[in-house]
Amino acid sequence: MASLSIARALSLVCLMAPLLGACVAHGESSTGRASLLATTVSRAITCRAGSPQRTTLDRFLAAEKARGADDQQIAAARAAYVGVSEAEIVNQGVRPQACTAQERAELRERMSRIRAGNFDAL
Repeated sequence: MASLSIARALSLVCLMAPLLGACVAHGESSTGRASLLATTVSRAITCRAGSPQRTTLDRFLAAEKARGADDQQIAAARAAYVGVSEAEIVNQGVRPQACTAQERAELRERMSRIRAGNFDAL
């Protein structure tokens, strides 16, 4: 039973590692920016500092397209956003991190810009 849980955890790590590595390596790429967006949104939800609109990801991808991202980069950005969002949920469930008042205020400000469609400050 325990070996099955370990196998599942290792499978998740193996699936997530390439995505997370790409996000760290390419901070200004569409994938890296999608990773930052997912982290910000996930943390804001956790800290109760705002939540995204239903169209946030689509608007972000449209903004990336306008910045010159091709279809492959857009697909990679979408995958990174989903992957990082899921990883953030798992991480918060396994090892919850408390939110400070300062972090909550910063996240509220960032989420206001994100909801307004301003993704430049990621």
